[in-house]
Amino acid sequence: MNRETQRVITNQMQQRTKKFEEKQESVRAFDGSCVLACLAISIFLVVWITLTSGGFSLPSVVFLLALPWVLLRVGGIITAALRLPSFFALDLLLGVAVVSVGVMAWKICVPLSLWIPLVVLLIVAAGIPKLLPQNQRELVSALDLLCVIASLAAATGWSQDLILPTRPVEGGIVFKPWSDFFFHATIVARSLETQTLVQIGNYEWQGFPAIAYHYASYSLPSCLAKVGHLPAYNTVVGFWAPFGSFLAGLASYALGRVIWSQAAGLAALIGAFLLPDAALLNVGHPFYGYFWLQHIAPGGLYGVAMAGTALILVLQGAREGRRLWIVSGVVVGALVALFKVHVFAAAFPLLLSFAILAWPPRKRLRWVILGVCMAMGVALLPLANRFYVGPSVHFDLSGNPQYLKLLARMATGTRVESWYQVFSTDHPFPSHPTQAIGLILLSALGIFALVTPLVWLLAAWRKTWQVSEGISIAAVAILLLITFGLSGDLRSNELIHRPFVWAYWLVASLTAGRLFSMVAGGRPQLATRAIAVGIIALTLVPAWYGSGLQRGKWSGADAHSNLRVDRGLVDCAHYIRGHPPANAVAQDSHLDDLPVPILGGLSDRRSFAARPKFWIWVSNAFRESTYQEQLRKLQSLQQATNVPDLQRCVRETGIRWYVIHPGDSYAWPIEFRERPAFESNGYKVYDMQRCFDLQG
Repeated sequence: MNRETQRVITNQMQQRTKKFEEKQESVRAFDGSCVLACLAISIFLVVWITLTSGGFSLPSVVFLLALPWVLLRVGGIITAALRLPSFFALDLLLGVAVVSVGVMAWKICVPLSLWIPLVVLLIVAAGIPKLLPQNQRELVSALDLLCVIASLAAATGWSQDLILPTRPVEGGIVFKPWSDFFFHATIVARSLETQTLVQIGNYEWQGFPAIAYHYASYSLPSCLAKVGHLPAYNTVVGFWAPFGSFLAGLASYALGRVIWSQAAGLAALIGAFLLPDAALLNVGHPFYGYFWLQHIAPGGLYGVAMAGTALILVLQGAREGRRLWIVSGVVVGALVALFKVHVFAAAFPLLLSFAILAWPPRKRLRWVILGVCMAMGVALLPLANRFYVGPSVHFDLSGNPQYLKLLARMATGTRVESWYQVFSTDHPFPSHPTQAIGLILLSALGIFALVTPLVWLLAAWRKTWQVSEGISIAAVAILLLITFGLSGDLRSNELIHRPFVWAYWLVASLTAGRLFSMVAGGRPQLATRAIAVGIIALTLVPAWYGSGLQRGKWSGADAHSNLRVDRGLVDCAHYIRGHPPANAVAQDSHLDDLPVPILGGLSDRRSFAARPKFWIWVSNAFRESTYQEQLRKLQSLQQATNVPDLQRCVRETGIRWYVIHPGDSYAWPIEFRERPAFESNGYKVYDMQRCFDLQG
């Protein structure tokens, strides 16, 4: 090869490198489109929390303006350390995973204020990228920006009942979100204190240990509540749920983008985020409403987003033969348990199996290792009981007739009632296995129960089978194995039912992306324009179906949403929240009449005792505890007739605020009883510490 030829080849390589670098950006820089994407996210976040709170908070605005930048920088640190080619959505998702787990670890282990990790996080985001090897992130394209805006718009549509959570009625306020959001608010509230979650313990029962729970998804809302001085309830309904919805849509796009192309990523976004599920179309069991369940229990949104991110890392590692990327995917997959245990139960077996089979070099031994891991998983399944308040889970392949009977009861009064009545008998399975499997798949996967098998057949016929088909089949197989293989008590039904959201999200994303790649063929530009126009039009679907989504469609769902709360109780909770200290104990006199911790959820204060019947029902550890002694102390406080007895009971319980409902009568000393600290519509708040100012 002469010098002239070498010079030509060198010039060509330099030109190609220059063109490639022009399409990319350093993790240390933000191009105009990237800034625009971050700004769009911040604007939507600010609008959500402002509408929810009914007022403008400058500290929260500052936090939300900085949040996308910080998450993107932290995610860029991870991809730079891994030497992983990245893009906007992937870095943002990894940033959410790292920051959420880091804040959770801080609250579990370190008894100091949240302000410290927030300051450290800013320093890390600003300084660490300068110390790492330069990594390349693809510039934010028009399709990337379209994905971000479409996901934000769709998240707004699905979260309508959350962003505008209340409406006034005569004598009260109706809370439209699912009643469990009061409980979710207590989890955020306990993170605002300087004590660790272990030190605080159970927020509803003083002295009872904190339950094992998926706390990681609450990290960002806790930081927002801390910085913005916002009520915990406002952050869970106005930020936690809508932002999780956005992340789930973003993860769908990222998965399709990595496997096929940006346009296929938009198709995946449409499939998993912009098409109504079977329950919304009234052709599936209402208990299997994907969008309903994800938006009443938003931890699942974070769970599928993080599991999808883990799958992306494993896919990238398998494609490039990079073991570190595969291991990173498995690690992120393990962290899914900190976001949503139910998603972890369905996603991690798939991720681990894929990682084992994709581990280079691919030898036959990997099948033996996979078999051993599967056997160990089944053998260790009973340990899952320790991660719950008190279920009893068994892998006995019994078909769980009790669960199918539950579905039959819940279908009563719906359009699909007749389809499930066969399961009302004592032994419905395996007498009707085909019908049971068919109905579960139709309800859990919606239209993809029909479209996905057709895609499989088409790929097999064309001899273009891809790894995405294998992943989809594995997801469906795991769903059926969980549904018909597990059995147990009422609490374990959550482990049987809720993992379907992972199967729906994954199958919908992969099917839609794969179908687009097949149809696009040799006309990618035309197909890309069509999918861009389609995604804009389909954002109207969440706007239409999102109104009233919190109500659900199964019998009995009305009791859990649109909860009417007396205005006096709401005012009392707001009064308590506005008075320090933040670690004061607030006690509701009707501790067992409320289905959810309303006072704790609205006041951001822990209780001495609340909902004993509920805790007796769900927790064997609680039943074996000294809760009866605690109830006796509370009863003594309620029955104190003189100042010394009242002072003694207040010392024993540590109660600072006591809320009395209209019609309650107490024999407290008259000089104390007639001087409540606050009163509204018959409800009274007593500052119990005032009893020490009285003469015995």
